[in-house]
Amino acid sequence: MEVKCPQCASRFNLPDAAARPGAKLRCAVCKTVFALPAPGGAGAPPAAPRAARKEPRKEPLPELRHKRGGRRLWLAVLLLLLLAGAGAGGYLYFFRGETPPSEADIAKKVELLTMRNVRQYNVLNEKVGKVFVIEGRVVNEFPEPKELIALEGAIYDKDKKPLAVKKQLAGTQLSLFQLQVLSEKEMESFLNNKVEILTNNTNVLPGAEVPFMILFYDPPDDVAEFGVKIVDVKNAGAG
Repeated sequence: MEVKCPQCASRFNLPDAAARPGAKLRCAVCKTVFALPAPGGAGAPPAAPRAARKEPRKEPLPELRHKRGGRRLWLAVLLLLLLAGAGAGGYLYFFRGETPPSEADIAKKVELLTMRNVRQYNVLNEKVGKVFVIEGRVVNEFPEPKELIALEGAIYDKDKKPLAVKKQLAGTQLSLFQLQVLSEKEMESFLNNKVEILTNNTNVLPGAEVPFMILFYDPPDDVAEFGVKIVDVKNAGAG
């Protein structure tokens, strides 16, 4: 039996054994499914083509989550930048608003601290060459305990121009042997040892004294003189 597809008009030969009225057939060309009409009948209306309707394309969930996360991350970064800027502004404002102490203020603060046995000498170190040494002792002549006494040493040329300036907390000194054999890093580590400084440079009683040492490594050849002064001190227990 010859059968005609109602959709694309393709023709096919159907075995008589399968030619039953109402039988469901599928076109091999357009894939339309239709019912075999009864002999002499008008035939059933063709079934709708199988082509599926296209649904609107949806973005996969992972991508959507990524986009939301990226937006949140961007907002978080922006917030951190704003906070950092505000913090920096406050920091700059704070320090700009603080007037550094004048020479007169410093002199009054340390006026009853005196130095004794101050001397200068050079040591030949096997690792760094010549070391310019300034050492001495600070005496507390205040009527109350003091601590964290700090000094500033300087070396000058013949025209009294500073060649180098260095600040150092009192409380530590190196032996001559240490000055000869230790590296620069080792000597600085010793002079800034917190345990030694807290042992010798806190709660300095009236009349007590604290040792100090300031080192300049491989100084210029035109050093003509040196200077040292006390530049800071705190009341014991004031923090």
